[in-house]
Amino acid sequence: MEKKSVFSRAILFLGLIALVINTVEVNQIRLQTKSTTAESSIQKIMYNFPINIKLNQKIINDNNAEIIIKDKNFAEKIIAPITKVEYNLWGEPYRTTNSYNISDTNNRFLYVNANIKSLFKKQQNLNGLVKAKIIYLDKYEFECFALKTTKDKTDFTTSISLMPLQSEEIYFVTEMPKDFVNSNGSIKLELLVGNNKYVMKLR
Repeated sequence: MEKKSVFSRAILFLGLIALVINTVEVNQIRLQTKSTTAESSIQKIMYNFPINIKLNQKIINDNNAEIIIKDKNFAEKIIAPITKVEYNLWGEPYRTTNSYNISDTNNRFLYVNANIKSLFKKQQNLNGLVKAKIIYLDKYEFECFALKTTKDKTDFTTSISLMPLQSEEIYFVTEMPKDFVNSNGSIKLELLVGNNKYVMKLR
């Protein structure tokens, strides 16, 4: 009987510990949810007060990123800066030029070239630092994706992460109908960084 009593007490004790741990975890999740909700609410409020920026203006968003938008371009393809030298079966060199091409001939690329320096405390994917989109006529939205050149500058990659204080030359790219590109309609770049929205008039 005594052994059964000790065993029962042990089971009860372990059950109490499990209950305490579960309660702590639930409270942590609730706190994290409240924190995330609070951040989302702050972002929604701040996004209603966009900050206007210009080409070559340095944006410093504390603890996130330092950004300079250098230029913008329309194109059917984005060409790598350096031609790649390769060799055929006979060892003879030949040159190839890599490019990023549009998916639809009725579209055109609109891309902006930016220098981005991470101010985040640890390595972070670019999408975690900056999100970009193009706004046409103040209502049509085109999400941007990011490109950067490979180390030898002969090709492109969409796999981009930055170490603390690391800088990279980035292309924010979107496809839009060429009729929009050839019109006189307004085009704006929108950047979301932390709790701030930055807007640049491109046309």
